[in-house]
Amino acid sequence: MRYYFVDQDRKDTVIDLNQVDKAGVITRFTFQDKTFYARKLAGKLFGSWDEKKWFKLTQLSPGETVVSNTVTYKMYRGFKPSGLFNASAGALVTQMPGKVVKLMAKVGDKVEKGQTILILEAMKMENEIKAGMSGILKTLYVEPGQALESGVLMAEIEE
Repeated sequence: MRYYFVDQDRKDTVIDLNQVDKAGVITRFTFQDKTFYARKLAGKLFGSWDEKKWFKLTQLSPGETVVSNTVTYKMYRGFKPSGLFNASAGALVTQMPGKVVKLMAKVGDKVEKGQTILILEAMKMENEIKAGMSGILKTLYVEPGQALESGVLMAEIEE
């Protein structure tokens, strides 16, 4: 799984989840070509660069904000949220958690404003996600059966 930390200048840092051990205790991430380890102990999250010295980590949910001394980051899981900051009519972003039920268009299709692009099930209701503009479906970041959290970029349409 890929995580994105995006700062206020829209620069992102990518962290890839590489491996979870069989007990699910230690998770290995790749961060700027370095390996980072995380584990849960007594309900708290700890991290280490060498698996010897461990330090307590703050637990985050996707879409939450992290603030350092000089930079504010938003964390997203799965897909780079390119449409979130200057969301245009061509960026289809989830407004609530849900599950992709069906894709109604494919990459490269010409779509019209108001055309259904995909069906998203949220709160036991099927919601039609429609194109906000006419154009070409440039990218689809989701697939049927995929569970999404709020704030995930699902598709992009370009003029």
